[in-house]
Amino acid sequence: MRKVFNLIWQVFFALNFLFWMLFFYWPLKFLFAKESRWPASMRVQRFWAGWLRVTMGIRTIVTYEEPLDPKKVYIYTPNHSTFLDILTGYKVIPNYFHFMAKGSLAKVPLFKIMFSKTHIPFDRSSKMDSSAAFLRAVKDIEKGYSILVYPEGTQNRIEGTLLPFKVGAFKMAVETNTPIVPVTTLNSFDRMPHEKELLKLRRGGPGKLYIKVGKPIYPSEVNNDIEQLKEKVYNIVLSNLQEYHGNKR
Repeated sequence: MRKVFNLIWQVFFALNFLFWMLFFYWPLKFLFAKESRWPASMRVQRFWAGWLRVTMGIRTIVTYEEPLDPKKVYIYTPNHSTFLDILTGYKVIPNYFHFMAKGSLAKVPLFKIMFSKTHIPFDRSSKMDSSAAFLRAVKDIEKGYSILVYPEGTQNRIEGTLLPFKVGAFKMAVETNTPIVPVTTLNSFDRMPHEKELLKLRRGGPGKLYIKVGKPIYPSEVNNDIEQLKEKVYNIVLSNLQEYHGNKR
């Protein structure tokens, strides 16, 4: 029965996602057309992501180590395990932001209009494409936009672990003197499987999703050393995962 329920839930999630993607396509296309409308587009995106979470029975519990300033610019660095991470970003981040993601998302109709104007797609296998995306993100930070980057670079398939971090987000932080905010999604696989495990009926379903948001880390705290900054953030996220999954056993 559990496997049947998992299958029904995952199919419902896909159909629900598709319906609301089509529903919001034209409103968002209008709002994305001019930069002056982008703050309004963010409100619509937040509603879209929140509505999807609610209709899927996912209650997102976010714990902040300290309050974040909604008027300040940050670089957010969450771990990445499932497609839900895109939806939860809108819950975690209090200010306007652009996220960086794999270029294939830009081929999906709703995401295509998002990425054509605001969010930043790139092909990780292309140094030229990655470099252009990096420069675009730096310009966005200079405009006062926060950035969300998945430093693992891809979805991690092993629960409670963390893939090595790419250097981009931390180089960006040092070059722009922007604080990094570590974000840890603790139990992704309880709610949705990894993209390669979808429809295999092993896990997933409604319930609580726990996210821990660390305090901002300024590059000056590590003397503007990119590698030290990367290591510090990595250890924070990994420690959160190990503590949570260690307590579950």
